[in-house]
Amino acid sequence: MRTTLVLLLLACVVAVAYGDLVCGSSYCKQNPCTSPVAASSCRNPSVYRPNHSGKCACCPACVTFLSEGAACKTYSKELGETPSAICREPLRCVRGVCVKITPRR
Repeated sequence: MRTTLVLLLLACVVAVAYGDLVCGSSYCKQNPCTSPVAASSCRNPSVYRPNHSGKCACCPACVTFLSEGAACKTYSKELGETPSAICREPLRCVRGVCVKITPRR
């Protein structure tokens, strides 16, 4: 049990460090968007998000927010994966479906 906790903690630290190494605080300044999206180009039900697309989510995009029970996809901003539809807060994409996660007490 103790080994599992140590490995889990180590995995979390590595994930955070990897994100900071790849997307550090100056990544977006050093790598500006090549094809920016104007806020006026988003059509209902899409919403303009200034930092959603491209590697490290540096670029703007039109995004549709999904309701509970809707099909979804998880993505990695470090890899530049940016879906045009994401789960509405506080929902999370779990096994391809937007679900409400209750916080542990």
